[in-house]
Amino acid sequence: MTRRKIWKEFFKKTVLPAAAALFLFLMFNPVFTKNGKTDYFYVWLCCGIPFGIRRMSVWLVPHGYDIAGTVGIVALNFILGGIIGGVVLVWRLVCAAWYIPLTVYRLLTAGKGSIIEDPVE
Repeated sequence: MTRRKIWKEFFKKTVLPAAAALFLFLMFNPVFTKNGKTDYFYVWLCCGIPFGIRRMSVWLVPHGYDIAGTVGIVALNFILGGIIGGVVLVWRLVCAAWYIPLTVYRLLTAGKGSIIEDPVE
């Protein structure tokens, strides 16, 4: 593995998820901070929505409801997507923390003629 591939993988697996989480946290900060107190369920929900909506395999489809029932079901879809996305976001941040020492190790051993194979994805 070349140093360029190592840095590219480091950026993709560490910097981008951490930057996305920080951006979402700063963007939604007024939503989940009231009177100087942070509601951590709203943090989980707001920061997880972009990561979880696309991973939901089943959407609840409102059929035969009035407007209030339809809005309620759509809101439930977003809440479930936020909860799923919170788990995905935490997993991505754990993996990002793991890739920091792994990248250091790969950079130290890349120039010594060792063979580091590409991970299977």
